Amino acid sequence: MTASNGLASSIIFAATGLVMSCATAFAHPHVFVEANLEILRNDDGGVTELRHVWRFDEIFSATVLLDFDTNADGNLDSTELDEVSKIVTESIGESGFFTEVRKDGRTVPFVPTEAIMVDFIDNQAIMFFALTFDEPIDVLNKDNFKISVSDPSYYVAMEIADETAIQITGEGTACDVTITRPDFDLLLSSATTLTEEFFANPENSDLGDDWKTWIGLECI
Repeated sequence: MTASNGLASSIIFAATGLVMSCATAFAHPHVFVEANLEILRNDDGGVTELRHVWRFDEIFSATVLLDFDTNADGNLDSTELDEVSKIVTESIGESGFFTEVRKDGRTVPFVPTEAIMVDFIDNQAIMFFALTFDEPIDVLNKDNFKISVSDPSYYVAMEIADETAIQITGEGTACDVTITRPDFDLLLSSATTLTEEFFANPENSDLGDDWKTWIGLECI
């Protein structure tokens, strides 16, 4: 298996959940990511862009380094990083970049990034990219705007430490940020139900809204 194919398989599995063959596998994510998000607003306070910064766990990062260090010098040069970027952009893109935006209960489409940038800092893979909107999203005096930063299959655990991991930049009035996390004890209490939900439609690896972390934004 080539390096690119090896990582492609890992990321595709993470994006689709197809590597999981039983409920126990669902219960345990295989990749861990420290997620940070910047929400950019324009002069009128409308949300125009989401900027992601993801720090991957050391085990996954070591796998990336091993698979893509073609010259075996212990580092990834610009050419090797470009190859990682190409693979993860395509693979994670197939799962909506682990991002969903909703307003008034409806999904708001965004413009996909052309490339997820990749770097290594302190032996950990860092990925960063921006998602933009065709039109600014009005969040003034709204309490029904929210963003999910989650892998819908739960193969990748997107961990948002606390509200400080969410930055709001640009103009507009002050905003309050809330983070709603899944109640995994409740969700995992019935392995039978979880298995039935997935295998009823194995082409749909989205376990549902309850499995996702939601960031709520209320601006006054």
